[in-house]
Amino acid sequence: MNNNGLLLVLICLSGFHTTGFSQTESGTINDAEDLSTTTSSVLDKLEQIEEVDPKEWGIRNGCISRSRIRSIRFIDDQSAIVKMMGKKKILLTMRKECNGIAREGFITRVNGNKLCAKFDRFEVIDRGMSCAIESFEPYIEPVTAEDSVDR
Repeated sequence: MNNNGLLLVLICLSGFHTTGFSQTESGTINDAEDLSTTTSSVLDKLEQIEEVDPKEWGIRNGCISRSRIRSIRFIDDQSAIVKMMGKKKILLTMRKECNGIAREGFITRVNGNKLCAKFDRFEVIDRGMSCAIESFEPYIEPVTAEDSVDR
């Protein structure tokens, strides 16, 4: 994962809320155990991210097999979540913003049985705009404070 992807994950992970903490008369902080649990689970998640091998997600030489793709859902006009067979997800990033792709839909322009960064493209339906794929990276769901407290 490149440094920008790791920074994005760090920003997402640091967004958990810290409300609900108050100081009691004895000077102790309520929910300190919950904070400790949340902090350790966030750190555990960061360790997992650093150890990620793209091959375990089916990413080889910047390509993924089309036959393993269950769905592609654009979350904005430059990035999409690709659900693969099994439970793995991949973050697909476009080279630049592809106006309307999230709202209008797309057609894939692929040569062969693989979807490859730098080579393959998506075309926005009814616009004819063609956009190139920049990269594929393993996607790991961010941890929220609620997730870690439920453990």
